[in-house]
Amino acid sequence: MYKYLLLLTAIIMASPSQAEFTTNMGAATKYVFRGIKQSNADIVLNAGVDYQGPYGFYAGAWGYTGSIEHLDTSELNTYGGLAYSMAGVSFGLGAIRYERGGDKLDNTEYNVNVAWDAYRLSTYQDESTQDQYHEIAANYNVWGDSGFVVTYGKSFPDADSAISRWNYSLGWVKAMPSNVDFEVMFTRHQRKGNSLLFSMSQQLDW
Repeated sequence: MYKYLLLLTAIIMASPSQAEFTTNMGAATKYVFRGIKQSNADIVLNAGVDYQGPYGFYAGAWGYTGSIEHLDTSELNTYGGLAYSMAGVSFGLGAIRYERGGDKLDNTEYNVNVAWDAYRLSTYQDESTQDQYHEIAANYNVWGDSGFVVTYGKSFPDADSAISRWNYSLGWVKAMPSNVDFEVMFTRHQRKGNSLLFSMSQQLDW
């Protein structure tokens, strides 16, 4: 999901005039979604495909799984939407469908995104419940091909502010040759505690 957020930031900051396909694949020590670890596998594998079309249209799919023994904890996300830029500010509207293995629930979320410079504000609304999630994020280039990604999010189950939960993350990403990224990320969730993950991924343009 983290890769989707990076892709979304890039899309809403620039709407290409021609169609473009990209694919990605990678591995990580764990998969963390909004501060909560999703799999007990020691290593998770992930892959995705993305399409950026004219007029700001985008669509894609991204999934992960651990080893063969942990296929019941796999997940597949499909998403799509529109993005538009005006006067240096970019806006995006989209939807994400989550298909989860095991006893985890499937659901669909709609999202609205606003981006300016290195900053992004996103809000998510569950299709069938009143659950909401709001997030702010910033990407900072520090030196060479390295940068920091900072996020802060807050969830509101059933839109009830009395039981909201916050999470935040701090990540360092190093761009390497052949479109390979190495990432270290620390996350903290108000109830679930801390997580530290390491990952590598490669993007291929078509």
